[in-house]
This record gives sequence, structure tokens and C-alpha cells, in this order.
Amino acid sequence: MIDLGDLREGLLFLNRGQIYAAADAADAEPGIELYGIGTNLTCYGAIIPDETNLGVLCDIADELRLRTGLPIPIVSGGNSSSIGLLKRGLVPDCVNHLRLGESILLGNDTAACRVLNGLYGDAFTLSTQLIEVQRKPSVPIGESGANAFGEHPTFESRGEQIRGICKIGRQDTVADGLTPRDEQVKIIGASSDHLIVDLTRAKPYRVGDVLDFTPDYGALLRAYTSPYVKRTYIE
Repeated sequence: MIDLGDLREGLLFLNRGQIYAAADAADAEPGIELYGIGTNLTCYGAIIPDETNLGVLCDIADELRLRTGLPIPIVSGGNSSSIGLLKRGLVPDCVNHLRLGESILLGNDTAACRVLNGLYGDAFTLSTQLIEVQRKPSVPIGESGANAFGEHPTFESRGEQIRGICKIGRQDTVADGLTPRDEQVKIIGASSDHLIVDLTRAKPYRVGDVLDFTPDYGALLRAYTSPYVKRTYIE
């Protein structure tokens, strides 16, 4: 893997000597085949793929072919953040491989933060049951300190609300990454294992009712890795 500046994994493109040494070491091992090189962009440093940085990847592939005599057939130009560049026909010709996840699963052009034409952003539904529905004040009562996560939240006074508690929390998903399918339901916040919602303007909900949410990448990632979330596939 070649780090083109996003500063996550890989050998930094500026350190050609280190890259050559790694290629030589791989080539010298009988059990290893240097079949390709790749890069990752946007995930950590938010660096967007472009003709310049992917051009550097192509240059390095050519340099390694010359140095090792190997064909190095795969040049992997990143992930879903390269989709926009690909659609504009600006991905360098030498790039023949992309590693696509979010663009397929959630339909997102991750560099532009938008849903791609012809794809769906709501293929996944996170469903959770209401375990409490009560009318309560919108601002906690008493002396304020830190919450369970060491945060010092602030609250806007909105009078009394019909507040619901769902049996899912920050151990299972990212509350800020959920969009209620019922547009009249508003997410207030979450603790470790509870999601708190404002039902004041929504249709009447009762304990036991199920609320559906569309998760973004972060919310989906945490839900899929949580042992407490059941996954059901519908054909």
C-alpha cells in the first residue's frame, strides 16, 4: 500500500527508497508475489483522489515494474471516494481496480457526500422498539456535571415533550448518523444503551411500537459489529 498523503496506512509516496526496499524484499521471498499496489484516500485525512495523486500511484507502479521486472497487473486507486473522478473520466488509465463498499451498500459518492444517481441511500433499515413513552421536560433538572462519556451537554428549553426511549444506544450505533423514517420523530440524544427521541409532533406511539431509521456509514458500521443487533437480509 502506498500512502499518497491521507496519512493512514502504507509507505509514504515521498519515501521512494523505502518503497523500493519493500518491493525488493517481497520479490526476494519465494512465498510472496508482488501482484499489485494500492492506496487509500479520504477515510482518515479526508484527502480526495485526483489526477495528480493517482498519477503518482501510476508513476510508482511503473518504477516498480522497471525495477523488479514484474508485471504488477493491479493498480488499486482507492475506494468509494474515487467514484466521482471515475464518472468524470479523470481516473488515470493505469488505475484498473477500486475497492468499493459504501458506494454499493449506501449508494454514496463519499467525496461529494451525496447519493449517486441510480443508487439507493436507504437500502438498510435500523429498527428498534420503544420501551418507554412519557411526557417530560426538555431540560434535565438539577446540578449539571459530565455524562457517562465525560461530555458536558447543553439543552435547549422546548417546554414539555412526549419523549420516547428506544432499546438501542451508543454501544450499538451512532445516534447522529440515524435519520428517522417518520419525519416527525426527532432524535434528542443517546446513552450507552438507550436512544431518546422526541415524539411530540409525531403520530401517537406506544410502548412496544417499532421505529425505523436510515443509518449512515458510521451508524451502520457500529450496528453491524454490535453483538446485540440482529441482522436480517430481505431478498
